[in-house]
Amino acid sequence: MEHFNIIQALCRSALSTPNSAVVQQIIRLKEALKKEGHSKEAKSLDALLVPSQKALEMTPSKIKQSFAIGKGDELTSKTPIPVDKETSTPLAEIYFGDDLPDEIPVFEDAIKEAIFSIIAEWSKFDKLVEIEAYPASSCLIYGLPGTGKTHLAKWIAKQIGLPVVLARLEGLMSSFLGTTAKNIGNLFAFADRYNCVLLLDEFDAIAKLRNDPQEVGEVKRVVNTLLQCLDSRKNRGFTIGVTNHESLLDPAIWRRFDIQIEIPKPSSKVVMSLLRKFLQPLEFADNEIKLFAWCIDDSTGADVETLAKWIKRSSVIDNNMTFAHTIRQFALLNSGRVDENKRNIILNNEEEFINALIEDDKYSFKQVDIAPLFGMTTSSLSKLKSKMK
Repeated sequence: MEHFNIIQALCRSALSTPNSAVVQQIIRLKEALKKEGHSKEAKSLDALLVPSQKALEMTPSKIKQSFAIGKGDELTSKTPIPVDKETSTPLAEIYFGDDLPDEIPVFEDAIKEAIFSIIAEWSKFDKLVEIEAYPASSCLIYGLPGTGKTHLAKWIAKQIGLPVVLARLEGLMSSFLGTTAKNIGNLFAFADRYNCVLLLDEFDAIAKLRNDPQEVGEVKRVVNTLLQCLDSRKNRGFTIGVTNHESLLDPAIWRRFDIQIEIPKPSSKVVMSLLRKFLQPLEFADNEIKLFAWCIDDSTGADVETLAKWIKRSSVIDNNMTFAHTIRQFALLNSGRVDENKRNIILNNEEEFINALIEDDKYSFKQVDIAPLFGMTTSSLSKLKSKMK
């Protein structure tokens, strides 16, 4: 179907912040395409619709109440925040609805479904209470840096309809004996008083293995205080812990969280979706997106965003530069973000670069895809390939 790639891009952009009207119109388009025999195109639109329809089902308007609402005070911008008694440093930051992200990070469908199930529990609060099965009151999100964990935690809070009390646990630690434990106690007392989601970022800063022989007694007491506070907060509000180093967590900490979600590195499919998102409002052909994804494969979402910003800047500075040359410059100046083997291929010579793309099984490049990326015609690429044999 002619120009369907443009239609698909428009639908993808519209569904990045879905509403009922947009979803309904795309469903109509899908059904029309299916009726006219364009089953492949209809199926591709259906794949775009599934996560968006689930997101709409879990919007905050569908959540009637939480077990925290009604039991605590309302948190406002004028509410005084607890501080470290020794330094007067605030122990937390407050984020209200307008400060929280509207979009869930781009994940695989299986991870999204698991996350939506958390929100679904809150949407069925009344029915769960009737059978004495309260919604999950705590969640641990872990994985590599740059995979969208904190963004996800804030998005969950927005779906639940509560403000976020965000504390980076590194900031609670004090050099004064006993002050760290007091800071933790004061933070939890504050969160327990108000209707909020308590977000504990950099969670591994304190929650280390209690049997570590190098840890002093003070840290052990701090961890015990944290455990007691987590226990006392159960069913008073929703608590989310975020960590990049789950292996450092005390096993007892794991047991305090009703749900544990691992956020992996993005798959190739997710990388391409992230690139399309981060490259907006610019649009690129599928073969160009595949090249960018090949370059940044097996990296985090934060690395993908860095590449997208690089490409956008390059398109303004020199729009005559080939995409292969843009990627070569990125690999040269971002050595820590590109796999070493791929970086060597990209920087070595053009023939090796082209051959690597041709032989790649994951992205399945064709010669007609590769040639324009290097500013070549398909026939000139075929001749070059013949010489390489």
